[in-house]
Amino acid sequence: MPQFVRWNSQPLEEWRQKYATGKFIDLDGHSTHYIEKGEGQPVILLHGWFHDSQMWSRNIDALAKSFKVYSLNLWGFGYSTRELLGWGYPLYANQLLKFMDALGINKA
Repeated sequence: MPQFVRWNSQPLEEWRQKYATGKFIDLDGHSTHYIEKGEGQPVILLHGWFHDSQMWSRNIDALAKSFKVYSLNLWGFGYSTRELLGWGYPLYANQLLKFMDALGINKA
């Protein structure tokens, strides 16, 4: 992983282009960054408050040996949109459902 760089040290789009690995998907006009790896039944890894998908970096490869792993950044974290939204569990439940629908994941 590259040297630590504060997320607000440069515009988000510039920061994404320099450091983001993985993919982006638009969900209701808000960008969601995620890492996808492996094959098999889907497993979705969610980070906690004040973290991002990098917290799972040591787990993804091991899980990807048996599962299709998705590690996403909730809105407001990591490389996902930083717009002021009504951050909280209802928003993130909605984001997760939209993510699963967009990728055709019925159960994880």
